[in-house]
Amino acid sequence: MRRNRTAPTRAGQSGATRSRTRKSPSKTIPPRRVVNWASAQLRTARYRTVNALRLGALAALLVSAIALAGLAVTGGLSGLGDNMARMAETRLTEAGFVVRAVDVAGGRDVSAAEIATVIGAEPGRGLLAIDPGEARAAIEAMSRVESASVVRLWPDRISVIITERAPYALWQSGGVHHVVDRNGVVLDGESAGDHAHLPRVVGEGANLHASEIVTLLARQPELAALVTHAVRVGERRWNLRLNSGSDILLPESNVASALALIAALHADQRLLELDAQAFDLRGDGELVVRAWPERAGASAQRERGA
Repeated sequence: MRRNRTAPTRAGQSGATRSRTRKSPSKTIPPRRVVNWASAQLRTARYRTVNALRLGALAALLVSAIALAGLAVTGGLSGLGDNMARMAETRLTEAGFVVRAVDVAGGRDVSAAEIATVIGAEPGRGLLAIDPGEARAAIEAMSRVESASVVRLWPDRISVIITERAPYALWQSGGVHHVVDRNGVVLDGESAGDHAHLPRVVGEGANLHASEIVTLLARQPELAALVTHAVRVGERRWNLRLNSGSDILLPESNVASALALIAALHADQRLLELDAQAFDLRGDGELVVRAWPERAGASAQRERGA
């Protein structure tokens, strides 16, 4: 009986001891194949998302292209562009992108105020409203400007670089003298009296061909010193009036050779000091000296009287 009581007690103690000394279970680590599967699912989801975004953007572009094509066919595209441009201009003007200054480089006689007026760049106007191409065309239409470039300098300036036309010759037409540049353009506001030293050309179309004869005469300085002006004849050739009152009649072609010939004869024989009405070089390589008709008649009478 006593052994029966003690046996369960030992058994109970042994169980208690085992329950106290048993280790707590460790955390479960998922198998590697589960991790790989989860990573694959994430990559697939990310790939599908990127593709969906790409397809959405492509669809939006396609719809926009179709809409623009429709507007182009129906004639509504220009109106849409104009509306967008006006909207952009309004927004930029409200944001303070307005003209506050016009910078001009290369101008001597043309002022920045004149340029600003011509291109409509009054202070406070929206900078986007100044179209550089239109502004350049307006500036080059000024008689004193040969070429121009225009750029916007954000946020508030217009930069203009110009090349002015330089006085080159005096053109006499209809009894009035005009100052012209090398291309024959009349320079408004220039007084002929202020440029009396310039070479003078006379006749219809003489202004457009002035550079031809002026350049050729510059190669013969001794001859050029005797010339008062050049006369355009029939818009095809030149006569040179000398300070003696005589004329040099130049041919239509080979003008340089004709000038070289008469310049050489004058240097060697003082040809142009002769009392002649004209020195005719219109023949091919020939020179004909023509006397004054009345003086030739008087000379003939003296010879007959003698």
